Amino acid sequence: MALEIKKQIYDSVHGYIGLTETELKVINSPLFQRLKSITCLGTVNFVYPGATNNRLEHSLGTMFMMQQFLSHVRVNGSIVDDKDIVQRMRLAALLHDIGHYPLSHTTEHVIMKKLGGRSHEEFGKQMIKRFFSEELSGYGMEEITKTISGGEGGDMGMLLSSAFDADKADYLLRDAYHTGVGYGNVGIQRLIRIASFDKGRIIFDKDEAAVESFLLGRYHMFRSVYHHKTSVAFELMIERIFELLVQEGRIKHPNDLYESGNEMDLLAYDDHMLYASMHNYLSGGTNAFLKELIRMFLLRKPISVAYINPLPEDVEDTSEENKMIKEMTYNDARIKDFSSRMGIDDAGWIFPVYLRPLGIIDDKSPIYIRDRGSVSNILKSNGLVMQMIGKKKLYDARIYTHPKYKVRLSKAVSALKSDSDGVS
Repeated sequence: MALEIKKQIYDSVHGYIGLTETELKVINSPLFQRLKSITCLGTVNFVYPGATNNRLEHSLGTMFMMQQFLSHVRVNGSIVDDKDIVQRMRLAALLHDIGHYPLSHTTEHVIMKKLGGRSHEEFGKQMIKRFFSEELSGYGMEEITKTISGGEGGDMGMLLSSAFDADKADYLLRDAYHTGVGYGNVGIQRLIRIASFDKGRIIFDKDEAAVESFLLGRYHMFRSVYHHKTSVAFELMIERIFELLVQEGRIKHPNDLYESGNEMDLLAYDDHMLYASMHNYLSGGTNAFLKELIRMFLLRKPISVAYINPLPEDVEDTSEENKMIKEMTYNDARIKDFSSRMGIDDAGWIFPVYLRPLGIIDDKSPIYIRDRGSVSNILKSNGLVMQMIGKKKLYDARIYTHPKYKVRLSKAVSALKSDSDGVS
């Protein structure tokens, strides 16, 4: 039995999206509307000006894609047609990003690594339990929060958190649309119609080329958009700015919000709050380093790349420079020691980053191809793509710094590399 649709809204990516009465109540709540003021791509719009899409539109798009999955994808052998389960999964998709912090993942990294905070999924679960109990009554709040957590909802949960899910289906299409980069324009609707989820496996019927296109498209979106060197520069700057503003009490610590659950404070915790805090600090702050970093950020003057060295894993294992950068990332003591050895007085201007390893296969859930009655892991394919790069990963280590230190730091790291190359 189909859900009763009460209203249609128009989305720039998917067109008309139907909403039930329950979904309308969630969408019209102040905390959900807060997502309009949280951009999905953080600092990517410093490089791609159109990349201003927000978490509200992505949440609606994910719910739309969830309905597409539920209508066409077989879960444990059958299409999901139970009305209550369909509504529950749509609500999980709608609320999956409710706990995002300002600038999305940009600040989440430093919140978790340096400030002892929680992931946006964990933060969101708390918000849902406190503020959406009435709207979700009768649809299984525990099941919804487990599905949002990822990996806790069994095969049904894979529709929202796996190598091929409603979340990725929307953000690849949406990010491609807003950035103008075509890599994310993969054949999602084709894949949905040939996919099934069974015992933790994602199985596609034949058409290995369509699956490869999706996997390669996601990989290239990371290389060209999410890991763009200038976007990462501004991301590292805002991480450091956010951390220092929290330490100085200019921004509330996310753990304080989590514990207090004050709705008005939560409503204000968005991109606008962060930008206002930066402007206020410029006029009233006392930390000269922080003021300079904010000034550079607001004037679009990025820190510079002093070292960048993406390597395949068989070479990365032998790279002393990449190992050093990995150990320095989010480690103030090691950064300070490195800064001292480089002759740079202010360690704050050393920005090491060890980006997540990139491969075309997501280790979260295995992908299989069904052909002529047999099912086999896509990594065992005879196709050229999988044979050559299916199991490989790219490791990307970088050091950014103030432009005035770039040459000195580049030469110093090159000298370290020469020394390590000379060791036999």
